[in-house]
Amino acid sequence: MLDRFAIDDGHHSPRLVIDEDASRAAGTARFRATCSCRRMPAHLPGSREEALAAHLAHVDTRLGPSRGPAWLPFEARLALLVLGCLGLFGGCLLGATTLAGSLHLAGDAALGARAGGVLAGFVTAGSLMVSTRHYMAPTRD
Repeated sequence: MLDRFAIDDGHHSPRLVIDEDASRAAGTARFRATCSCRRMPAHLPGSREEALAAHLAHVDTRLGPSRGPAWLPFEARLALLVLGCLGLFGGCLLGATTLAGSLHLAGDAALGARAGGVLAGFVTAGSLMVSTRHYMAPTRD
């Protein structure tokens, strides 16, 4: 269940294909490498060694920090993220409700202030999730 959070499992298999257009233009076989992870950037067709070097450069590229804090397991990091998001959302909603009450807003104005608090809560909680994604999802070492 938790393996769906893995950004990259570290298993890459090179796939070398001959680029027919480049081979026809060069008069010799020109290779292009792809990877089983489907995240390898495009590169110019070249010799077999150049294609393998491009794949090796892709494998050596890191996607982010190696892991989250080692002293804190993933489940605890996820629980802290949920609590942080709930706190931000609740704080925005409470702040909007308090603001509507202190300004003596009624009817549609109070509803609009609360809706603005809900929207601000979603935005801040979403921003927290985006900013901590590298610490939540383990990446390859």
